[in-house]
Amino acid sequence: MQWQLVGIRNVAPRQPVAAIALCAVVLCATDARAQLAAGPVHVDVTGDARKVLTAIRAAERVESKIPARSAARVLPTAERYLGVPYRWGGTSPKTGFDCSGFVQYVFARHGTRLPRTSREQASSGQRLRAVWSALRPGDLVMFAEPGRRISHVAIYAGRRRIIHASSSGGRVRYDALDTKRGKWFTRRLVAARRVSPRGASLVSDLLAQQSREVVPLLQLDPPDGAPAPD
Repeated sequence: MQWQLVGIRNVAPRQPVAAIALCAVVLCATDARAQLAAGPVHVDVTGDARKVLTAIRAAERVESKIPARSAARVLPTAERYLGVPYRWGGTSPKTGFDCSGFVQYVFARHGTRLPRTSREQASSGQRLRAVWSALRPGDLVMFAEPGRRISHVAIYAGRRRIIHASSSGGRVRYDALDTKRGKWFTRRLVAARRVSPRGASLVSDLLAQQSREVVPLLQLDPPDGAPAPD
């Protein structure tokens, strides 16, 4: 078993956080790898995949106590890229973004490492009820066509708006949910997550690694089918 514990400043006032992080290490055996962060405690763990996922769920319970306002810190960063063209498979403002590439890039600017696709990002952070009234600015929202898997992700911006890289919109843009175009997204909301940058966060490297190995390029997020903007 290999593990690393770093960033332990100010752990003393947050003993439950440190205890859960350390328990995550103890639980693990030899077959999988995950990265856990809870407040100032960061742990890389390698072990049995089932036990790694158990540790992830334990750390997720810690994250649920983090104030929603910390997630909103990503919004000014996201706004910097308004107008960047949509590009399928894109992960950079220099070449363009697809939906999950945009979300991944924005959160990376805040030190939070997210998986690559919208389906994988739906396994990061704290699970929320997939209803708009439960959301706060900075939360991630995932969409799917009826009967299909998650295929699009956006950042909830508050005031019933989302900011995202949209193929049908042609660029990174805001969309208001109460418009004809916005209602296309409201009807397809299937998941929501809260990933708190610079606070307690949980990102599974295990899931990201598995996706790189088994998800071919053609299974990156497809273009969304929303109506074109007026």
